[in-house]
Amino acid sequence: MGLFDRFKKRVKQPSIEEEITVDENSAEAAAAIAERQNNFLKINNDSIDIEENQITFETQDEWDNLDNESNQSPFLYNKSSKERKRLEREKKIKETVNSNSGQKIYNPMRTTTGRELIKLDRPIFKLDFSHNLVQRGGRVIKGGPVLEEILEELEEDLLSADIGHNSVSELINLLRIQLIGIRINKKLGLEEIIEKVVKNSLLSLLEAGYWDFDKTIQSFVSNKTPVVIMIVGVNGTGKTTTTAKITHRLTNIGYSVVLAAADTFRAGAIDQLSLHAENLGVRCIQSQRGGDAAAVSRDAIESAKAKGEDIVIIDTAGRMQNKTNLMNELQKIHRVTEPHLVLFVADALAGNDAVMQASEFQKILSFDGAVLSKLDTDARGGAALSIAHATGRPIVLAGVGQEYGDLELFNPKWLLESILN
Repeated sequence: MGLFDRFKKRVKQPSIEEEITVDENSAEAAAAIAERQNNFLKINNDSIDIEENQITFETQDEWDNLDNESNQSPFLYNKSSKERKRLEREKKIKETVNSNSGQKIYNPMRTTTGRELIKLDRPIFKLDFSHNLVQRGGRVIKGGPVLEEILEELEEDLLSADIGHNSVSELINLLRIQLIGIRINKKLGLEEIIEKVVKNSLLSLLEAGYWDFDKTIQSFVSNKTPVVIMIVGVNGTGKTTTTAKITHRLTNIGYSVVLAAADTFRAGAIDQLSLHAENLGVRCIQSQRGGDAAAVSRDAIESAKAKGEDIVIIDTAGRMQNKTNLMNELQKIHRVTEPHLVLFVADALAGNDAVMQASEFQKILSFDGAVLSKLDTDARGGAALSIAHATGRPIVLAGVGQEYGDLELFNPKWLLESILN
């Protein structure tokens, strides 16, 4: 049964249209239209506030900390709290532009180290049905118990597809705003218009600055220094296997690749990566168990540079985001290697846990995109929607099988259709 089978069956019931729509000339219709206009006005105002107040962001990584105290003006304390914050914000923006300090201007098409990402040629598809809507005539969708009951059933279905709780909650609110006050006529029936609004709302979760993995790597490759890709994530998500799959993809394109076994906690992890390297015909730089992961990563980069090799992939140890000492080690690797890309590997089977892990991980170590592993299993795939929504970073690659070649560029349209069908 597809995600919307129960939903469609409910909406098709002859009595539903009469229960959730009203004649355009009724007082209920006027109230619904007014509510719709007010909701969209509020959304637009909120968007302006966000744009004005969140122009910049500060990462919590130790290499990006800003010494705010030493740069504060004493005259700020004679201003109101709101005015003081505004002046501080303007000062930070000016410092960023003029001196390239540790503060970063938010740009979804830049990496954590400030490099440009190549935008995906394939746009995320949008469903435009505005030409089907009518400004006069027809009936108007109102709020009420029946509509709320339908939305509650849809909420259950979305949660069952592994879409995160926060994402589902925002999605249902967005649906309510978009539906109440819409006019429908015989040309576009209730069932069709609700289904299209639902699909558009799901698509909104995927708006996360999608970039093309292959073209971005191509833009980074030069004769002076190898491209460095840092693979991160929590325990058991398939980072080492994903590292091998990325290696296979890049060597097939024609790049030379060196692997860095930076998971020095487990001897088995070093052996596993070495075996993959042997199978794939690439070099693997490693140390003894318990070695310095940052040193291994640096050695791999220097070795690749000396031999003129194109790419270094650093396979880091799996770690939970609440383990401070382990996260500090990741920050050290990042500081030492200044990677071109940081990729977070998420397990599609983890569902809501994967979303929480990605969100918490990002607070300590920002990443440029995610790889969703194990999509060949019976996972519903909703985690991908939620990770993009929760972190603002896209899924760029998807593991769809057990073989080295089973790694594909992530296609949001494919994911959405698989969830719906």
